[in-house]
Amino acid sequence: MRKTVAIGVAVVVAVLAVVAAGALGSAVAWAAAAVLVVVAAVVVATVTLPPGVQNAVVALGAVLGLVGIAIAVAEFGVRGFRTESTATLLGLSAGLAGLLVVVGVVSARSLPAPALWGGAGLLAAIALVAGLVVTATVPWLPLSRAVGYTTADAATQVTLSTPAGVEEGDTLVAQVFRSGAGQVQAPAGWTALRTTALPGGAGSVSLFTSTATDATGPVTFTSDTPATLLGGIGAWSNITGVTVPGETTGSGTTVTAAPAPADSSTQVLYFVAGTGVADIVPPEPLSDAWTVKADDVVKATTALVARPALSDDAAAPVSLTSSAPLNAWAVQTVVLTAR
Repeated sequence: MRKTVAIGVAVVVAVLAVVAAGALGSAVAWAAAAVLVVVAAVVVATVTLPPGVQNAVVALGAVLGLVGIAIAVAEFGVRGFRTESTATLLGLSAGLAGLLVVVGVVSARSLPAPALWGGAGLLAAIALVAGLVVTATVPWLPLSRAVGYTTADAATQVTLSTPAGVEEGDTLVAQVFRSGAGQVQAPAGWTALRTTALPGGAGSVSLFTSTATDATGPVTFTSDTPATLLGGIGAWSNITGVTVPGETTGSGTTVTAAPAPADSSTQVLYFVAGTGVADIVPPEPLSDAWTVKADDVVKATTALVARPALSDDAAAPVSLTSSAPLNAWAVQTVVLTAR
């Protein structure tokens, strides 16, 4: 009876570990949990541990429980975001902690000291509960997959390649600049986010978003009249929504973006477009994700600048510097909301 109960407890622990790792939809996670349960059941049913080994197994369970608690505290109270690797490590450490305690207690010749197995069991239980709390309350860290970009001169369309490494369900954001007056249209499956006109009728820049599918490939954006077209597509995972809360326009070498709202700024992107050819120099801790330049017909520059998701102040105003004056520029502030 005791061993039957232990096997049932092992199953419960394995299920909770998979849930704590946020891996409900992962066949690999469930298969790994099943293997661990089978191993634990075999040990419980066939092996009798001597006291020294028994104590070591239970103590190791306690150590892994502490590891799981430490990971949960770091993700919940320090970083505030989950990553694929740490979420898996949290579930694995908490699950193994619980299984080791079960194996150490039930397959032993005699019960270990109550303080040892009771304390180890408590640490493993706390680790599992902490993992469940993290899974329910802590968002994923947005992950930038890749970016791709291209140009077309005196054209009515530009075809942008989907970045390499994109997976189904990723969020795609496309920026398309066109010179002069006119509109840019996206193909079916893409949603327009915002179009901003550059000062003096120099052109406009439009943002679009879509969700990647298995069939996602090159994407063609069209213009109602021939123009210089510059565009790029970026891909991000662990995203539930995209908003464009602000825009700014101007001219010269100082490019100032509209601040993003602090309460939702898990990942902030600044899409820059300007007439003139220059390098966009972002201040720390921002990074220059892409720059596209066209030297024909209408000289223009576009850039994507990404602020790290863990920035201390996501709402702080951002001032970018161009290596040469831009005749006209526009910056669109984009917020990606984490899953």
